[in-house]
Amino acid sequence: MKEIESTRPETAIKVGRHLIGNGHPTYVIAEIGINHNGDEDAARRLIDAAAQAQADAVKFQKRDLPSLYRKDILEHPERFEQYFQYIVPHLKKVELSDEVLARLKAHAESQGLDFICTPFDIKSADLLNELDIPAIKIASADLTNFELLSHVAGFGKPMIVSTGMSTWTEINSAASLLRGFRIPFALLHCRSVYPVWPRDVNLRMINRLRCFGVPVGYSGHELGITIALVAASMGADIIEKHITLDRTQEGPDHKVSLEPYEFKRLVRDIRIADQAMGNEKRFLLRGEVLNRELFGKSLLASCDIPRGTRITEDMVQVRGPGKGLPPYRLQDLIGKTARRDLKEGDFFMEEDLDGDGILGLNGAFKTKWGLIARFSDYEEMLHYAPKVLEFHLAQRDLEVAFKPHGDHRCELVVHAPEYMGERLADLCSTEEAVRMASIQVIQRTIRFALEIAPHFSGRPKIIVHPGAMSLQRKLDPAGLEEMLARSLDELRRLPETREVELLLENLPPYPWYFGGQWKGNYFMDPDEISSFCQKHQVRICFDLSHAALYCNAKEKDLEGAILSLLPISSHLHLADAYGLDGEGVQIDEGDIDMGRILPLFKDFQGTWVPEIWRGHLHGGQGFFTALRRIKRYNVF
Repeated sequence: MKEIESTRPETAIKVGRHLIGNGHPTYVIAEIGINHNGDEDAARRLIDAAAQAQADAVKFQKRDLPSLYRKDILEHPERFEQYFQYIVPHLKKVELSDEVLARLKAHAESQGLDFICTPFDIKSADLLNELDIPAIKIASADLTNFELLSHVAGFGKPMIVSTGMSTWTEINSAASLLRGFRIPFALLHCRSVYPVWPRDVNLRMINRLRCFGVPVGYSGHELGITIALVAASMGADIIEKHITLDRTQEGPDHKVSLEPYEFKRLVRDIRIADQAMGNEKRFLLRGEVLNRELFGKSLLASCDIPRGTRITEDMVQVRGPGKGLPPYRLQDLIGKTARRDLKEGDFFMEEDLDGDGILGLNGAFKTKWGLIARFSDYEEMLHYAPKVLEFHLAQRDLEVAFKPHGDHRCELVVHAPEYMGERLADLCSTEEAVRMASIQVIQRTIRFALEIAPHFSGRPKIIVHPGAMSLQRKLDPAGLEEMLARSLDELRRLPETREVELLLENLPPYPWYFGGQWKGNYFMDPDEISSFCQKHQVRICFDLSHAALYCNAKEKDLEGAILSLLPISSHLHLADAYGLDGEGVQIDEGDIDMGRILPLFKDFQGTWVPEIWRGHLHGGQGFFTALRRIKRYNVF
């Protein structure tokens, strides 16, 4: 048979609520198998241990022994080889009834675990199909059992197939068979000996199995956690390991199993490996951006250069910090005509290569696009004729006497401060002093907006972070919702609030504040946000980056989140994102598939701005780069 040739697809298979495949978290299966020794209570405790370890699934086994063995073997195993004398009586003792298996499935699901099972015969497979389990596992011993493979494939459920004790030709044949059924399946590298020694594991087979174009994993029978962890760090999509309550118990699998504390450690380390694996897209960490600026070099003017002068090499010098064009752009700069007056020591910028910075923005967008401004640069931002100007305030800004010059046609958006000295503003706080202080910050923000509003058009929008952040402990969402509703009600009683549109911003799961990473506890989930907003008649500022990070963390669909929240969105913050905490990333430099996501906003009628981290530097170049890239998609 010709070997299947394929490159690994980007698509994944779905088991329960989990996506398994390239770019998704490792799917960890706690193989309970027959380690319950026929005791339903022990099986339940094993399920609980797997849940506490934060595994994704538990796996059991199901056999109809008369379908597997001849009558004389079942009735008189002592007449046969030693292994039959041992294993047949043991299988009789540990086999769980159909009713018990159904109860265990319900218990596993109540613990948030997928319930997977291996049938060793067609009768058992039919039972599992009736139980509607999310995926069926095929044991290594049945890789060549095409009757069973075909029967199970006919259910249309995802299949996870182990490849132990099989030749490459047999693996290829089984994969070809399953592909013919057009069902989702995954292959697990496996060594079917108990235990398998490290020298015999041969983890490079994980990479070879990728030629079949399906998710690939590892089912381990070795001692300890090291080999499984290495497999995960190699990119295995699935890790399956046995779990036991006590490794000294009688039974064939206990000795190669992990006890609960070991399994918990394995899952913890796999999650760390998942984070370290990242993806193939290169991006700069926030710390790298800062260090690049601090220690990097730039192209600077070595003399005064009047506008209209042709730039020559002797007019350029290389100096720190890294705030302007990097040195490797020197040849791009030489020969350009200076489009602005430059003084000695001024940084050359991207606009010195591409134009005057306006980038054709006038008329580029039909919708209400805008720029983020500060008191020091708002006039420069107005030069580009945005339809919206958004001020991001720090607490100290509320103490500054600021008055815009002249009247402007653009609409006004003001983002309230997120900090109150050494505390976070938190409208959800159960500490009354913190909550009241947060309300006062919002009140001062509203008054500031109304003071400068006559210089702008329309009704001012005020963006507020609800809060609900904690460093360690998890907070109760119900209590947070109650406090946020109370704060919103108290703000609405203020006469000045009626003159603005108050918008709550959806939050990220793991934001960074005060140099540390915090945990979000509320106002992140689309259903949660939609329910609150409908109940309390309030709209939101939809932050695309925050939503993407939450969806990454919870394995939710970003498209669904957007479609859910757009009807209650009045203003947009647009940026890319990566991982679980990389927010405010430049457009097209993170994880978001902008070609798929941005068209979802084509009918949006509100206001929007690009919100790029440190986008205000160098005259707002980060914002202009984002606008240029957004423009390519021809959505707004």
